[in-house]
Amino acid sequence: MRKIWLVLPLLAFSLIFASVSSAASNAYFSYTMENGGDATGPALLKDGTVYARATFLESAGLQVTWNKSHRQATYTGWEKSVVITVGSKTGKLDGKTVYLGGTPFVYKDELYLPVRFMVQALGGESVSWNAKSAVYTAKGIQTFASTNASYAGVNYTVDKQTGKLYASTPAGQPRLIANLGSELYDMVTFDFQKTAGGLIYLTISDIYGEPHINNKWYTLIIKDGMVIRQASVGYWIRFGDNVNMYGNKLILTDGKTLRVIEDGTGKVAETMDLTKLGGADDKYLIEGIDEDFLLIRPNQKGLLTLIDRKTGSKTLLYKALLDADQQLYAETNDIPFYGDQLEFVERKGNLLLFKNQAVRDGRIYEYDLSKTQP
Repeated sequence: MRKIWLVLPLLAFSLIFASVSSAASNAYFSYTMENGGDATGPALLKDGTVYARATFLESAGLQVTWNKSHRQATYTGWEKSVVITVGSKTGKLDGKTVYLGGTPFVYKDELYLPVRFMVQALGGESVSWNAKSAVYTAKGIQTFASTNASYAGVNYTVDKQTGKLYASTPAGQPRLIANLGSELYDMVTFDFQKTAGGLIYLTISDIYGEPHINNKWYTLIIKDGMVIRQASVGYWIRFGDNVNMYGNKLILTDGKTLRVIEDGTGKVAETMDLTKLGGADDKYLIEGIDEDFLLIRPNQKGLLTLIDRKTGSKTLLYKALLDADQQLYAETNDIPFYGDQLEFVERKGNLLLFKNQAVRDGRIYEYDLSKTQP
């Protein structure tokens, strides 16, 4: 008897799917995004209503979760929520009960929703329905993608479309604390560091493009819940992290200018012109710094350069540390990026220690700072 009760629900569900497929005809859903880009995909016409896969909501940045019975789906994004129940003509949009204009159904393991409702939910506009070609057209579809992380009891959320950063506590509403200045795209991550002076150094990175060759860093210094300093820099086919602290100082850079910030106060202690120090109009990575030296690498040529902070003199380290064959490799190699692959390890007295990741032989290369310092 128990087996019969298990089989009947499955049989009923399969009959529902069969009726859906037999009652629907093929159609198309064509749309244009508000920020550019357009697409056309398959849809179904059922009882005079056009349905499309609910993955359309996910393409607009919403994340989906299902309840235990797998009958109710909740889609959430930045300031956007959609709740759908299979078989119900009503749902919830941003917390309010709404009529969907049709009945959600599952077909071939995909949830289908009325296209008109999804367009409305994403702030778009229905343009036309061409009955002859069976094409439903919409425009102005917005995205609601966001990424968030929590630190010290505060939740930080970045609206990827606008680049605005919000902070909220469990008991409060989100408040805008910074505008990053540009849209964010793909692999967005947060990194928090608490300084000895009580500040928070936040790095938000965005790795994007295909095959993820664009790297952008947004760096923010937060004091008492407010952003007091910020900068951003983007690199192309160049990987690695900028140094953000040394001693009791913090570092902010836009690739062309470097600011040394006092811990605790947030005051700018020093400003350096990287293009002048490096000798090329390029964006530079900051790979090492102390009171008397600076290690910078230009995005294009990628040759690690030592700058004497007292005299301003510069040394191309691949020339000083590598043999002739490795020097030629640094000058001509373009895989995975141009330049040498020297990696700063640490400082010991006047010695700067490096590894050469191009050969990975375990050797430590030493550079004596006293060569450039009086």
